[in-house]
Amino acid sequence: MNKQEIGTLAARLANGGIARAIGADLVSLPGDATIAVDKDAAYILNKAGVAAITLPAPGAENVGRVITFIAGTANAHVVTATAALANGTATKTTWTAAAFPGSSLTVRAISSTLWACVSNQLGAYA
Repeated sequence: MNKQEIGTLAARLANGGIARAIGADLVSLPGDATIAVDKDAAYILNKAGVAAITLPAPGAENVGRVITFIAGTANAHVVTATAALANGTATKTTWTAAAFPGSSLTVRAISSTLWACVSNQLGAYA
């Protein structure tokens, strides 16, 4: 990367965060929700209490999609997948954020029924 490209990337990050820099939608979730998986997105979990988020199975048409969850409040938000979450050691169905802003999970759909956990920042699987 040259200096101009680095400057452009830094400006994009400052004006909308990593989700916009990588071309994903950035969505604030102020409460419980079942999210759509038909496009790449980053969800900021902003519920004042613990948010209960449902991550549906990707389906064949969404293989390759990337979804990120980021705690925006100091709560142990819970993401429950209707398909399995493959975290490298086992398949699970639930991820719980650490109870502080910034805890995050990024998943990629690798089949119609499986989300691969690409990144986990301080959350726990069950």
